[in-house]
Amino acid sequence: MKNLLKHKKIIIFLLILIITIAVIFIRNRNKKEPTLAANVIQLQRKTIEQIISIKSPLEGIEKAEVVSPLNYEIIDIKVKEGDIVAKDQILAVLDSEDLQKEISSAENQIELTKLEQHDKLKTTQIEYDKAVLELSELERSYNQNKELFENEIITEEAFRKIENSLIEAKKSLEGYNVVDGKIILTPSEIKDIEIKEQELSQKKEYLGKVYIKSPIAGTVTRVNVNLGRYAKDTEDEKAMFVVENLEKLQMKVSISEFDINKIKPEQEVDIYSDVLSTNSAKGTVARISPTAEQKEANAMERVIPVLIDVTEKPDNLIAGVLATAKIKVAKAENVFAIPSGALVQDENSSYKIYILNDDNSLKSIPVEIGLETDLETEIKSSELTEGMKVVVNPDITFIDGMIVTPNENEVE
Repeated sequence: MKNLLKHKKIIIFLLILIITIAVIFIRNRNKKEPTLAANVIQLQRKTIEQIISIKSPLEGIEKAEVVSPLNYEIIDIKVKEGDIVAKDQILAVLDSEDLQKEISSAENQIELTKLEQHDKLKTTQIEYDKAVLELSELERSYNQNKELFENEIITEEAFRKIENSLIEAKKSLEGYNVVDGKIILTPSEIKDIEIKEQELSQKKEYLGKVYIKSPIAGTVTRVNVNLGRYAKDTEDEKAMFVVENLEKLQMKVSISEFDINKIKPEQEVDIYSDVLSTNSAKGTVARISPTAEQKEANAMERVIPVLIDVTEKPDNLIAGVLATAKIKVAKAENVFAIPSGALVQDENSSYKIYILNDDNSLKSIPVEIGLETDLETEIKSSELTEGMKVVVNPDITFIDGMIVTPNENEVE
């Protein structure tokens, strides 16, 4: 009886084992090999733009840094930051007392010099007239004694003495600066007066410059002076005043030599700044410098200055803030474009993409590339159709016909 029970237990165990093995076999036979996952997007026609982005402060379209050639005390400041001023409006007044004293002294010096020269001319004229008379008498004496000498009435020594006196008298007259018998000033004396009069004229011109005026119409954006200080004793050695025409704003940016060939006049620019929050301003490329300059002191790269005019701006966009200019350098409309990472380049430097068929098998399509932006690239091929599922993360192991699993969060 015991043996029979034992045999039944063995048979039951074997049956359970056989069933378990069968189930595992069936499951393993139906189990598929694991597949690679792939992110895909639907191919669509769109408009893409190539943009160059650069930062720079916003400035008034016209800016004047007002300084003074004089360094006198400031006795009046007539404006404050934010004031709107007209061209030639007085911004500050300097103390002119010292300058007026200098002008008075210079005028007195010129007058004194002219009086001294006048007196000298009178004295020299008398001397010259006297020398002319003496020369006339010597010439007459010379002619008389020459005849006497030729007739051997006087000695040669006496004659030569008179002749030498005549020569000396003629030389003496040559030392006078005379025109038509009138003594005139020497070139150096004339030049001396001219220099003094020019210095006086400059001082008088400076007298008008004690009134510090705005050279342009605009808004006073900086006042770097204080009453009682001197004109050149400004904050951080800056200009006394800064006046800007804020009716229109501009940006002066520096474009890399590698990108400048993409920049053209009248290109559209979107301008962003923190003060605008989510809004933006509009601008255009106004001017491209004909020469390049060094980017930084120790850098080899060169940059080209480019001026951007703000053509449309929100009221809260102000001068002085840092802004980002996005220059639209190229545009492609109604084209197929994909993330740049979806492109695969083969050993021949040709490009292709992988698409996903309905059965999740891969198919490669050769493409040509067009416009490239920071994020997307235009692709061209006669095989492309709208709605295709393009793999955006192609793996180096991908081959045509391979089965992949699209991620559940597939991008539409």
